[in-house]
Amino acid sequence: MSKIFRKSFEVRWDDVDLNGHLRSTRYLEYASTARLSFLTEAGWDIRALHKGGFAVVLLSEEVRYLRELFFAEQLSVSCEVVGLSTDGSRWRIRHAVSREDGGQAAVIRSLGACIDVQARKITAPLPGLRAALEAARSDVCEVIASRP
Repeated sequence: MSKIFRKSFEVRWDDVDLNGHLRSTRYLEYASTARLSFLTEAGWDIRALHKGGFAVVLLSEEVRYLRELFFAEQLSVSCEVVGLSTDGSRWRIRHAVSREDGGQAAVIRSLGACIDVQARKITAPLPGLRAALEAARSDVCEVIASRP
C-alpha cells in the first residue's frame, strides 16, 4: 500500500470567482503545489533535480469537479501515483481535492515526465527520484507506455 501525500490549504479571497466559488484554475494550482511539495518532501526540490540534470514537466491534466469550495474553507490535496512507465520516465498522479468535511470537491489526473535538461528529452529519472515515485504508487497503478 502506498503512502498518500497530503497538503492542506485555506481558500483565500483572491482564489474565488464572482459567485464566491473556488476558481477553476486554482484547483490546478493547488494540485501543482501539492505535487511539488510531494517531490520536495521526498528530497527532490528544484535544486536537487537541477543538480542531477533533470526536470519534471507536465504533459496534460484532466479535472473533474464534484462539489463547490468557498472562501475561507480548509481543503487538502492528495498525491498518489496511479500510472508509471516501466522505466519511470512518465508518470500519472491522481490528486483528490477534499473539503474539510471529508467530501471530495474535485479529482485531477496529471500526466508528467522526467526530462534530461541537457538533451531536452524525456528520460528515466535518477534512482532516488524513481524510488520516490514508486513509494507513492497506488495499489492499482497502470503501466504507461514509455513512448507514445
